[in-house]
Amino acid sequence: MATTKFQFIMRSGPVPGKVFLLEKEEAFLGRDLGNDFSVSDPEISRRHAHFYTREGGVFVEDLGSTNGTFLNGERITSPQQLRKGDLITLGESVQLIFDRLEETTDPTSIRTQVHPAPVYTTPAPQPHFVPEVEKEDLEPWQYPQPVDELPVQREAPAYEPPIKKTPAKRGLPTGMIVLLVAIVVLVCVIAVTMYFMPASWWCALFFNTLPGCPVPF
Repeated sequence: MATTKFQFIMRSGPVPGKVFLLEKEEAFLGRDLGNDFSVSDPEISRRHAHFYTREGGVFVEDLGSTNGTFLNGERITSPQQLRKGDLITLGESVQLIFDRLEETTDPTSIRTQVHPAPVYTTPAPQPHFVPEVEKEDLEPWQYPQPVDELPVQREAPAYEPPIKKTPAKRGLPTGMIVLLVAIVVLVCVIAVTMYFMPASWWCALFFNTLPGCPVPF
């Protein structure tokens, strides 16, 4: 015969892990010590909620509490049937988990003791020893001949000629190159200017001493 028990486990609140067992058809929860489930928390009303059983089911009802009763996150305004694993929140910080337990009480049932199956282990293989042969039982040609250990000859590493490093060629500094280019450009400008300069400028430049220049009075 199976019996059903209902309980509430405090998930968060004054005493986390505390279990409230519903042993009667109805029980009251509140801050007052006269309740069946007394919870000492300022957010709990003196008589906060009502739990009762009907036709094998458990129902929860809010008794007009100040901070309300919530079932799985929704505030309830009428009795609601509980299912295993439901989360009941009272106020903001007290949470209860509803649990349903099934117990079997059959006096005729006989508990059968199960013996573990025997475990057989295979013995580890023993090393096989070969009997030693006396030297007198061997023929002279069967004697083990000593083997001289030959020195190990190591090959000399191949000769590799040293790699000659070619010195890097250094060019003119950048500043010197810029100066030479500027001088060349300046010389070209002067040459072009002198080539196209009129004769009067040449006379003025050399104070009319060149042939063909006007003689000053």
